[in-house]
Amino acid sequence: MMQDKVQLSVLLTTHAQKPHFRELLTKTTEFRIPGLEIIIINDAADIETSQFIHQTLNTASGERIYLFEHDSPSGRGNSLNEGILQSTAPLIWAPLQAERLNESLLSESIKRYKSDPTAVWVLDHNLPSTAEEWINAAIEGDLPDDSSLIWNRNVIRQNELFFNAHLENLHGAELALRLSRHNAWHRTDPFFVVSENSPIHASASDVREFIFSSIRISERAEEQKTLMNLLADLKSDESVVQSNDDLLVKARQLLSQGDANKSLDLVNKLLKKEPDHYEAYRIKIQSLEKLRRHVEASELKHSLHKLENRSKSQAELFHEAAEEKKKQKTDPDQIELSIVIPTAGRGKSLLENSLIQLSDVVDHNTTELIVIDNASIDDTFEYLQQLDEDRFLNIRVITNPSNRGFGASVNQGFEASNGDYVLVMHNDVLLNENTIPVLRSTFKNQNKVELVAPKVLNEGKETAASDEEFSETDIVDSCCFMVQNRSGFRFDEEYKLCHFDMEDFCFQILNAGKKVMVANRAAVQHIKGKTVDMMGISMVPHLKWENRKRYSEKWDGDPEYSMPNQGKHPDRFELLGMPENPLQPEPDWVHAVQDYLTDEIKTEILRTDWNPRELMTIVSALLIADEREILRTLEDRLDEIDIPPALLILFVHYYFGKNIYSRCRHYLDKAGKSHPVFDLFRLKIHVADKETEDAAPLLTKLMERYPASPDLFNLAAEIYSQTGDQKEAESFRSMAAQMDPYRFSSEENTVEFTL
Repeated sequence: MMQDKVQLSVLLTTHAQKPHFRELLTKTTEFRIPGLEIIIINDAADIETSQFIHQTLNTASGERIYLFEHDSPSGRGNSLNEGILQSTAPLIWAPLQAERLNESLLSESIKRYKSDPTAVWVLDHNLPSTAEEWINAAIEGDLPDDSSLIWNRNVIRQNELFFNAHLENLHGAELALRLSRHNAWHRTDPFFVVSENSPIHASASDVREFIFSSIRISERAEEQKTLMNLLADLKSDESVVQSNDDLLVKARQLLSQGDANKSLDLVNKLLKKEPDHYEAYRIKIQSLEKLRRHVEASELKHSLHKLENRSKSQAELFHEAAEEKKKQKTDPDQIELSIVIPTAGRGKSLLENSLIQLSDVVDHNTTELIVIDNASIDDTFEYLQQLDEDRFLNIRVITNPSNRGFGASVNQGFEASNGDYVLVMHNDVLLNENTIPVLRSTFKNQNKVELVAPKVLNEGKETAASDEEFSETDIVDSCCFMVQNRSGFRFDEEYKLCHFDMEDFCFQILNAGKKVMVANRAAVQHIKGKTVDMMGISMVPHLKWENRKRYSEKWDGDPEYSMPNQGKHPDRFELLGMPENPLQPEPDWVHAVQDYLTDEIKTEILRTDWNPRELMTIVSALLIADEREILRTLEDRLDEIDIPPALLILFVHYYFGKNIYSRCRHYLDKAGKSHPVFDLFRLKIHVADKETEDAAPLLTKLMERYPASPDLFNLAAEIYSQTGDQKEAESFRSMAAQMDPYRFSSEENTVEFTL
């Protein structure tokens, strides 16, 4: 059978970043486009890459896939030139990356390129017109990378079609420069997503090559003179680095003078040249905060962890060395007490009050403060940076790119602690002067104590006094407690954001034969639940149900359910018990209910006149077991009954999950304002029905009450998406994922970094 005529040669060299090369090789070798030729140049790549190439080719079914391997590296330019010599197609593409490469779009593009005798096809870019513009574009990172250029060898003179082997980057752009004077080029739509986040800025040596090429093709004496002057004025790479640092200093000065707009312009210019410049990122965040562009600032804050391994400028390294000498950190061996405080959402004001009080009651020389910032969306980041610069309480800040929750955050604090004792606090707790000494003394005065907590005064309210100095207990509030660093106990991170993590932690201690105690002569004030309240946790009770189920299964084992043999029907349901998570009942429980509900019993239930308590007991069981046929008949009897919020919540969850919004609204009308969850579901229904005019004011009202709610951020994203504002929608989706990555992010990097 005759092969299709070769139309496009794809040149793949191992100089692409490893993940991009792998994706390109995998995708292109899977394509079934007629006339596609793939030429792979393995330029002495590492063993892993070489093995990947051979494994991929062993399973590839394409007939025109060719591999050429080098024993020693020759560079991308030479490798591309070898690829040109081996290729047979009129069209040539030498990509370095191509996100979401689309086979059908590529096939259509090949047909379009064949029908128009253009030498250079440029994907989603404009090429400069003058030689000087080419040079400036190379310096500023405004030229397309090799992936965005397609070559038509049929209209390019043979002696012109070669890549400059002396370049480090931008081989395609330099070839386009040489061809642009006497060949047509055309801008066209790409067949993949062109990356906008990694512009290539030419090094001084590459700029020199661009100038040389421009001089060779220049036909005007005046232009040649300008280019020679550019060449004479060209700085070394080291000088370029120094000028960037001068730019940074100027941006700092403008920010300190209150001109955030100009500071932002300068720092954006620097970031275009050096996308991974850490200090430039910090100034940009501060500038955005000054301009009240908080969403953009929030997005940038928690991407800084990606820059830990960045290449730093000489000025940065010098500055860091000077700062290290200036700080003179306390020797970890001198630390006796470590204080661990997680914070999230909009908790800066709470944290600030807590730390002001803390500073007055601890020994600054023997205490270290470890704050875990769980993707805060206010200016907590800058506040903690300032505390770090001031060496407040030997502070260390662990910044998570997303909210890891209380238990996981405390574990991070445990691992980072140097003190003999670790005090864990919420960010809304105020210590009394004697709190820490009394807690520490408990370990010395009591046997087998593994955890001790103070008496908690919620928002200053007095609790019943105790004659005992110490009280043994099963569970304490997680807002404030102390353990010894050597204990080895850790929170179970499967409980995610909150609920039942502290119960589990205490039970681990008790299960090991140790004690949990309350020191009644130590006290703290707690602005109870302020952080979780701002996050709107009260609007999502199913999070508590999920963790309750995990706790029960972990410590009590799988529950066994069997329907009692005697008693009235509602009494039997009551004795059977309800699942720990009514939205995800255990299969055994569901089977027990379904097996019990014979046709005869269903008839009895429907014909009997039950009192309100009995009726609601039966209805609850039917609702959880999803016995909708009999449930719907009994529901009419509930109209004259005052239904408690707990049952209304189940009904709303049930019908919303089935997209039966009319029944949802029925129960929401009965619920009124009895629980925060009902307003959330009212908003969800407006959004689901695309009732933007009703959704927007309700969202605004709820955001005022719950300013850090991931559920509200997610719904805001959907509203903006419905109105066509995709940029704002993506910002709110990002904030939802930051605040609750377990429900609103399919894939989350949980790497943290420490200031």
